[in-house]
Amino acid sequence: MHLTIGATEEGCDSLGTRYVVYVVHLEGFLFCKVRYSQLHKWNEKLRRYFGSKCVPSFPPKSFLAQTESMAEERRLQLQSYLQKVGEDPVISVSEIFATLLQNAQQETFKIHPQVIVLEILLADRNKLLIDTHTYDSAERMLSIAAQKIELSRQFLEYIALYLVREDTNGGYTVLRKLNAFELPYVGLWSMQNENSRIMIRKSYLDPMKDRMLLGITAGVLLLYSQAKYELERDWVKPTPNQYRKLKASQEAGKKREFLELMEEVKFYGYQHFEACICDYPEPNCPTSVRVGNNEINCSIQLPSNHITEASFKVNRIRCWRISVQIPLHEEIGLKLSFEYQDSQDLWQWVTIHTHQAFLLGSCLKEISTEKPKLAGNHPEMPSESVAPDCKPRSWNAQSTLSKHIGTVPGKQCKEVARKDEASVFEYIADDQL
Repeated sequence: MHLTIGATEEGCDSLGTRYVVYVVHLEGFLFCKVRYSQLHKWNEKLRRYFGSKCVPSFPPKSFLAQTESMAEERRLQLQSYLQKVGEDPVISVSEIFATLLQNAQQETFKIHPQVIVLEILLADRNKLLIDTHTYDSAERMLSIAAQKIELSRQFLEYIALYLVREDTNGGYTVLRKLNAFELPYVGLWSMQNENSRIMIRKSYLDPMKDRMLLGITAGVLLLYSQAKYELERDWVKPTPNQYRKLKASQEAGKKREFLELMEEVKFYGYQHFEACICDYPEPNCPTSVRVGNNEINCSIQLPSNHITEASFKVNRIRCWRISVQIPLHEEIGLKLSFEYQDSQDLWQWVTIHTHQAFLLGSCLKEISTEKPKLAGNHPEMPSESVAPDCKPRSWNAQSTLSKHIGTVPGKQCKEVARKDEASVFEYIADDQL
C-alpha cells in the first residue's frame, strides 16, 4: 500500500486554536485527513503492539512556531513515516493498522453508520445489489457479494473489488483495486463523483489462473462477463478465424468454450488504460497502453501519424518511479517512468504520462508477484523534482520491482433503492457454460 501526504490544510478547534491538517492519499486517492496528534497516537499504539524496534522513527514534537520550510519538512517526515509503515510486510497487513486506517476514514468523512443496499457492477455492466453497511470493509463486501453469486470462499483470492469510473461512451475506466481494509462506501462518498462505481473483477493478470475458476458456475460467469466486455470494446485482438469461433460460441451460449478460446487471443486478460502520452520513441507521442503477459504494450502514434507497437518486457525493467506535479491552477499531472534494458543491452528511461500512473505501477507489482523471478533487489530511485511552474510539492511516489504502488482520482456513491432484481446468475443451464 502506498500512502502519501500531498497537501496540508489549516484547521481550527472550538476554542479558536489553529492547527495543521495533513491530507493523506492512498494510492493516489484522497483517503483521510489527520492531525499530527492523531498520527502520534497511531505511532504510540503501533510501538506498544509491535515493539519500538519494529516501527519506523516518528518525527518529534515541536514546541516552536514553525516557518514555511519547517512545516514542509514536517510534512515530508510524516509522509516518509507513513510510507515506511505502509510498506512494512508485517505492520501493513496487521489488524491494528487496518483499524487505525478505518477509524481515520470514518472520522474524516463522518458518514452516518447504517445498513444500506449497495450496487456493485459486473465487468459487463450488469448489476448486483448487496445488503451491507456503510462501515463494512472491502473484504467484508467482497465476501457478501461472493456469497450472493454462490462463489465459495476458497476462490475469493481470485477476485477483488475495484473502483471504476463510468465513461460517456458506455464503457468504464478502472481506477484501482480496493485494499481489503478500505471502506468502499465511505471512499465512494468522499470522491463526490456520481460516475464512479464499485466493480467486482478478477484480481490477477495471468490468464492461466482462469483455470481455477472455470470449474465452477459462478467463476465461469464472472470470467465471461469480463471477457465478453473486452471483446466488445476491442480490447483484445482476435484473428478473423478466432473471431468467428468466439461469436459462434457466444451465439450457442457456450461460455466455457468461449473462455477457452479467449485464452489464445492477443491481449486477453490485459489491463487497459485510457489514452495517454509517452516519450518513446519521441517526446509527446499519443499512446494506448495495456499491461499483461509480462509486458507493457504500447500502441504509439508517431509525429508522422504512423502507428507503431512497442513491447517492454517487465523482466527487463530495472526499476520504476511515479512522479506528481501539482500546478497552481491546473489538474494534477502524474507520470510513471521506468528504466528499461533494450535489445542491445542499453539502459534508457521511458516515461508514460497518465492519470492512472498508480494503477500502472500496481500492475507492474502484480506481475512481479505472479512471477517472483522477475523481482530483483534494485536500488531505490531518487524522487523526481516538480516542474518549476508548479507548487513545490512532490508525493515521492517511487518504487522498485520489489515494492508496492497503487492509482488516481474521481467519485461519489449514492444509496441504491432496492428494486425487483433478477439475479444475473440465475436460470443458466449447464449446457450454457
